[in-house]
Amino acid sequence: MDLAGRLVHFWLSPSGREALSEVIPGADFETLVVEENSLGLWIQVLDAEHVSRDVILLKWEYFAAASLEYQPEVPPDKPPAGFRQPG
Repeated sequence: MDLAGRLVHFWLSPSGREALSEVIPGADFETLVVEENSLGLWIQVLDAEHVSRDVILLKWEYFAAASLEYQPEVPPDKPPAGFRQPG
């Protein structure tokens, strides 16, 4: 699942809490994922007034869980099976 462009709630792993303690206080937070790559997720960091401050890399091993609203795609309508009369 591509998380880029989605608002995601993260729970940090113990190593993530230690590594990011100066930037992200607490064990969980919600933020916008800007980009996703093989290293992890580039996330938007907000200051106390909820204004975008920076974009940082949240390595895959730094979070234990993530939660987001998911809307599955509606499958396209298929034409009915069988023979059709020429028209």
